[in-house]
Amino acid sequence: MKRSPLRWLALWIFVACALPSQLHAQQSPPAASTYPNKSEGLRELLGNMLVVAKKGDKEQLQSAIRELEIPNYEIWFTKNFGQEKGESWAEPYGRRLTKNENQFEDLLMKLAHMDGEFIVEKMDTAKRYDLLNGPLDGYIASWKVPAAPEGKELVTLADFFFIEGEFRWDSTDQYFPFQPPSKHSFVPAKVVKKVQPEYPAEARQNNIQGTVKIQVIIQKDGSVTVQNVVEGDPILSPAAVEAVKQWRYEPTLFDGKPVDVQTTIEVNFTLRP
Repeated sequence: MKRSPLRWLALWIFVACALPSQLHAQQSPPAASTYPNKSEGLRELLGNMLVVAKKGDKEQLQSAIRELEIPNYEIWFTKNFGQEKGESWAEPYGRRLTKNENQFEDLLMKLAHMDGEFIVEKMDTAKRYDLLNGPLDGYIASWKVPAAPEGKELVTLADFFFIEGEFRWDSTDQYFPFQPPSKHSFVPAKVVKKVQPEYPAEARQNNIQGTVKIQVIIQKDGSVTVQNVVEGDPILSPAAVEAVKQWRYEPTLFDGKPVDVQTTIEVNFTLRP
């Protein structure tokens, strides 16, 4: 049976139209939901994003970065970290999201022209954060610089959580890697009111001593917002947090203007004879 010229032409047009879309699909990185919840999964995701950056496809790179946003972030932060801490993180997360995503895009474009590789480690979120709803899978992504001096090979890039089956970037923690030294003026915060904690009776009875490390934000007005306990005995920690909430500072000045700044405060508990 002979095929008519028109049928051959129609078949050729169908193949010609379908082939480019298939090739494009093969070149696009997999959807974020296809990466497993482990260090290798996040490393693969970042590696595929780096491939896109090396191609110079900014539109596709921006789309991949937007997929890293925390869904319903206001609810998520308060659900996992409590009302006070959750709100203190959610507000700057939403306000700075577009700016932070642009900076993350610039970082990936910079890494695309550098020698090195991604290193991903799982973080101990139970130790780092005061979680309200059980375990939370978190990861720290770094860049290994092959020619760096010993001890400086790893440069921390970003923190990630695994939420609703996908990796999400925690842009509230910024490390500003590979940025040139700032020429701006910077005056660190200075404590002007320090409240000593009340030594817990249970700790005194059980001869418990030690240091509690607390991650806080020193606000523009000099007040302190507690984010989480980084390290410390659980019997001592609540007293340390209550004391630190009452501390007051001369705020950090950047180019003469007060700014919010994240820092860690240490509170020591010592039993004296």
